[in-house]
Amino acid sequence: MLLLHGQPGSARAWDAVVPGLATRHRVLVPDRPGYGSSTLDPVGLADNAELAASCLTAHDAAPATVVGHSWAGGVAVLLAARHPELVRSLVLVGSVGAPQSVTALDRLLAVPGAGDALAAAGFVGAWAALGPIRRGAAYLPPRWGSRLAALLPDDELEEDWHEVVGRTRHAFMVEQRALVDELPTVQAALADVTAPTTVVSGTWDAVVPLEASRFLAETIGGARLHVLGGVGHFVARDAPEVLIEVITATDRRGLDGMP
Repeated sequence: MLLLHGQPGSARAWDAVVPGLATRHRVLVPDRPGYGSSTLDPVGLADNAELAASCLTAHDAAPATVVGHSWAGGVAVLLAARHPELVRSLVLVGSVGAPQSVTALDRLLAVPGAGDALAAAGFVGAWAALGPIRRGAAYLPPRWGSRLAALLPDDELEEDWHEVVGRTRHAFMVEQRALVDELPTVQAALADVTAPTTVVSGTWDAVVPLEASRFLAETIGGARLHVLGGVGHFVARDAPEVLIEVITATDRRGLDGMP
């Protein structure tokens, strides 16, 4: 299995699901270019897909079940469409690829100059605010506290100021521009995906809305939609056991040659 983390992020985003998958599968969890331990410069969706293909080939791991979260869902789609021999089955978690997955803010962030300034301010503000907000959520009524917690990104962003506002922000901006520029390519590739596919979406996802996931499931032939109530964008963190079940079931469909 190949697990591809979102934007920004690192392989650590999958920490809660890897042990459950690794009991029966060999699991590859790379840091994508520009993040974590990767020494590669950040690149766009298509180039990420080619690097993922090379990873599978180099590790003699194909065909594999490929899981893509958020931005990397677009990578997984291109990988499955362009290298079907490498992908046994596909799981898209809060994935881009539908017109609804790119907002006006996404397009503004992709604008040179203005987008850089907005992203810099956002990263600095988010880094400073994450800790207090996360602690404050504990004092809210359970219903609201849970929903706020689901909206917050992984706590790894709190750890290294220089990493977050420097290298991570640069990778984010490269990928943000690629998201806007290459979205039509990803959307066109949906019809070429032949691997058994499951699209996963949380009803509280405020980054990639449920309607975007519905579009993916309706456009990819034979795809199934799995909706998680009371779960936000970070499914691997907030509903790991359910996600493990979904990934494993989709993998079985691929092994059995089921749609």
